[in-house]
Amino acid sequence: MGLFDRLRKTYILVCLLLITIFKAQAYTIHEIDSLQTSYDTKLYYAGDYPAMLSLAKKTIKRSKELHYIKGETRGYISLANIFCILHKNKESFYFLGLAEKKLQESRISVLETRLNIIYGRNYYALGLYKQAIERFNRAGKIAYSIDEKKERDQRLYYVYDWKRTTFNKMNMLDSAQAMENKCLRMPEFNRSIYVALAEKNIKYKKLDSAEFYLKKATMLSPKGVLEGRAEILQVFGIFYNEKNENEKALEYFFESLKVSEKLKLKRKSSETYKIISATYRKLNNIEKENEFLIKYSVLNDSLNQVEKNILSVPVEQFLNERTESENKSKRYLYYFIAGIILTVIVSSIAIYHICREVQKQKDLLINQKEQEAKVLKKKLSTVYEEVIELAKKNDVSFLIRFNEAYPEFSKKLLTRYPDLTSNDIRFCALLRLDFSNKEIAQYGSMSIRTVESRKYRLRKKLGLSSDIDLNKWMSTL
Repeated sequence: MGLFDRLRKTYILVCLLLITIFKAQAYTIHEIDSLQTSYDTKLYYAGDYPAMLSLAKKTIKRSKELHYIKGETRGYISLANIFCILHKNKESFYFLGLAEKKLQESRISVLETRLNIIYGRNYYALGLYKQAIERFNRAGKIAYSIDEKKERDQRLYYVYDWKRTTFNKMNMLDSAQAMENKCLRMPEFNRSIYVALAEKNIKYKKLDSAEFYLKKATMLSPKGVLEGRAEILQVFGIFYNEKNENEKALEYFFESLKVSEKLKLKRKSSETYKIISATYRKLNNIEKENEFLIKYSVLNDSLNQVEKNILSVPVEQFLNERTESENKSKRYLYYFIAGIILTVIVSSIAIYHICREVQKQKDLLINQKEQEAKVLKKKLSTVYEEVIELAKKNDVSFLIRFNEAYPEFSKKLLTRYPDLTSNDIRFCALLRLDFSNKEIAQYGSMSIRTVESRKYRLRKKLGLSSDIDLNKWMSTL
């Protein structure tokens, strides 16, 4: 072995020792595990994604300092899960790739199972159902090797439930039924499947069956698990809405809202505001309908803004923080070794070239993932096309979907003109989409004269003169 090789090996060993000494902190592996399980779960139920993101980054950093591969991998999977929830599939795939690479160093069944489930959920979100099923199947096979029974059964339940959902999308009803049966044979976790079955029976007007499954879900939901109670109460409200017992439905919606607000489940609260608004519309209570429609819009806008802030530079920021930290450590180590070993320059050059090659491999991997993401992105559909189709079909959910696509429009109208009814808002939405009189008449099953009359009455409410183009005026809001 030559002098250069001996010096390089000595330098690497000293570097590793110094990294351990200088970067070690008081946090233990046990504390990292605790943060990534109980605390992360609480943040998830509360929908506090910024805190989840911060926690994942912090535990990854600590795990790297302690050379704890499981903690680092679980941190990457947590980031992938957050971005999957936020429908940012490109970012989710990126962190899944980092986790997958780590799992090649240390095979951990429970993390491999989670990784494949999140891969499947990303593919499902992109409409790639065949690829989703392949990942769920892989997750199911790996899950059988998880030692802890409760953890194993929970992951298997997730696999069966997601396969059931995906098979339904593929119209493979026999396969979906088989997965449903598997879920029902797991009583410890099947509260959610009973809720799903209740919703399905409500959809097909089988109200007796829906009530049966809701009662089953209620019995299986422990009193302490409040987030499950919020969901069940909401579906009970939908059930009574379907029976045209709207006042009773509102009682359940408000009970659900009380639970979700107590737990700070903002997404669930937003969803409940929207359903309450629709229920008041059925009761012809325009004032209450608009009140809860505005509450929904304000909260939904707030949540969307939080998500936008999270997603503005998450991957780049994460990488920059890693690079800055690593470069700082390397510089410190180079100076320290230079004061001890006269030959450190030769060793430093060797390590520098090695690091450059490693960085090239990292850049190649990132570019490869970005190219894959571009292909997947083409599968995404636009909200605008969906809103247009709902308008053409005169669908009752048109206004709700329109408000999600154009959240500021209804708020501005109602703020300036509080006397507008929900029918006025709907008519304004059609004008905002630049529908002509003929199209509005056609899709709304009315005469052109009726459309013109409604425009005349609307001008009076808005205080607009007859020479102002209503369509163009609406587009300025």
